[in-house]
Amino acid sequence: MAYNAASLNFMLQRNFTIVDVETTGGNALSNRVIEVGILRIEKGELVQKYRSFVNPGFAIPEFISGITGITDQHVKSAPYFEEIAEDIFSLFEDSVLVAHNSMFDYKFLRTEFKRAGWEFTLPTLCTVRLSRVLYPKYKKHNLTALIDRFNFSCQNRHRAFDDAKVLWDFLKLIHKDFDPVSVTQAIDRTIKKVPPKKQLKAGLNTEPEIIYEEIFF
Repeated sequence: MAYNAASLNFMLQRNFTIVDVETTGGNALSNRVIEVGILRIEKGELVQKYRSFVNPGFAIPEFISGITGITDQHVKSAPYFEEIAEDIFSLFEDSVLVAHNSMFDYKFLRTEFKRAGWEFTLPTLCTVRLSRVLYPKYKKHNLTALIDRFNFSCQNRHRAFDDAKVLWDFLKLIHKDFDPVSVTQAIDRTIKKVPPKKQLKAGLNTEPEIIYEEIFF
């Protein structure tokens, strides 16, 4: 997909970390992450991918397995969140968190990091809101609607990495469809900013570094 070259310059000014999490339910305080997918974008280029199942420490509800296809068998040998927290944390440094319904993913990540002894605060960009600003003629802006509307490829819907990849395709699309001023204004209208001094802080966990094997599927 070709970029609008001038508009791409905006992406060169910021780092973006696109993320999607699958969870055991909708409440970040009482539920846990069971899968995380991350794409790190620097200077308009995809520089790092990350995906892993996460062991929630309890059985996955049947209705969640029905939606995601993730079962207890998938996560029983997966790392707990605190075992991958340091590596995931580093992917968000000096970046804007990008997610669909970003507050959902952001709240879960903040809560999981807090349990692991890490502070996690950074700017967020919601692609639902961004889609509404740039494509106001459409009524639906959920991820399935975007996939169908723009013919994005998504091999496994409701899986963290596959859903996150759709958002990368969406960011590339808007830099093709719109001029740089429109893209910049739309992002500035939708981004939730955080003062630099309040952004990602050093982890509070003083335990020795945990070595683990990343799990890719």
